[in-house]
Amino acid sequence: MADDLAARDKLDDILYPSTAAKTFRITVSFGYRMTPEYKKALAIAQRNPTYKAEGDGEWVRHSAVYTPAEVEELFQLFNLVHDWESTEILVNHKKLPYAHELWLPLMWFYRIG
Repeated sequence: MADDLAARDKLDDILYPSTAAKTFRITVSFGYRMTPEYKKALAIAQRNPTYKAEGDGEWVRHSAVYTPAEVEELFQLFNLVHDWESTEILVNHKKLPYAHELWLPLMWFYRIG
């Protein structure tokens, strides 16, 4: 069900592009890694209702979409995977310049509230 909602949101973004997003969303995507942090990161991502995995074995890619209401979980996951080569950050399902350096720190402001 959550996969259906995420897929529908992504399709709506493509079919009906808008300059104003309905909700600010950050997607964290990461691959397999033989470390204890991988198991922790996987557990955090799997708790998210939008979690999905593509591929198998060491070629698997995990992803989860976070909103400002889920900033604590996003912060925990990002702290585990931020320096992995396989980590990718998307803003509203799109690759944007400076996603790691600009967009994520903006999301941390939601932690203050």
